[in-house]
Parts: sequence; C-alpha cells; structure tokens
Amino acid sequence: MIKKTRQKALLALIQQQQVGRQEDIVAHFETLGETVTQATISRDINELGLIKIPNAQGGFHYHLPKQDDRPYLQRLRRALQQSFLSQRAQRGQIILKVQPGNGQLIANLLEQVKFPEIFGTLSDDGSVLVLLKDGVVASQMTNTIQKLLEK
Repeated sequence: MIKKTRQKALLALIQQQQVGRQEDIVAHFETLGETVTQATISRDINELGLIKIPNAQGGFHYHLPKQDDRPYLQRLRRALQQSFLSQRAQRGQIILKVQPGNGQLIANLLEQVKFPEIFGTLSDDGSVLVLLKDGVVASQMTNTIQKLLEK
C-alpha cells in the first residue's frame, strides 16, 4: 500500500473508531490484508499531526486536530523539543519549565492548539502554568506533552 493511501485509510479509521494504540492500527491493516510495521504507523501519525486525547473510559485515542490547528501543533512540538526542561503536575495544574525566553511562546502555542483539556495558561520567561478543565486528570495532559516531545 502506498503511503498516501495508507495515511488516508489511517485517517478514516480514527474518524470511525477510537483507536489508542499503534498496535491496534497495525492489526487493523492486517485485517485489510496489508502488512505495515509499528514504526511506519508511528511515522504516519507524526506526519499527519495526530494527537492523543482523553476518552470517556480514562484512556486515550488518536485524534486529528482541526485543519487550522495543525500548524500550531507542529510549531508547539518543535518549540517543546528545543526548549523543554521539565514538568510537574498536581490537582489540575501542570508547571512546565522551559529554556529562558520560551515561556510565553509555549503558552501561546498551547492556547492556539486548543487542547480540549486546557482551561488556560499563564507564563513568564521560563515557565508555563497550564490550568486544566474540571475533571481532567493532570496525567492525561502530561502524557500528551510527553508524546509531543518524542522525535
């Protein structure tokens, strides 16, 4: 299966079902008679700009952000990969430590992406306080941030 066709099939799958694991996507393609590796699916997910969002069962599933949000997501991914130092979480709040001069950029990009879990952000030169919506467990968002840090 060529890349463009495979990626189109992947988008169709995540729009029809809540899929949270790359192994499940590989298995789906096998049911179609196509052999793909987990590494190929991982690259497709990255290229398509898919993100994981929380589901009602307490897990995560892949989601395609709105078309106009994807450039911000890619910028956020790059900015985090270049400036991230650490993160800590407690009771619906996450504090991100970033290289000096990057706090406001990261906060702005987090707001632009419009993550459904985020209520708002506050920042200074080297920190971003991420305030989560009621009922969102902080670990859900810290996992999302970790995924963005993966290259």
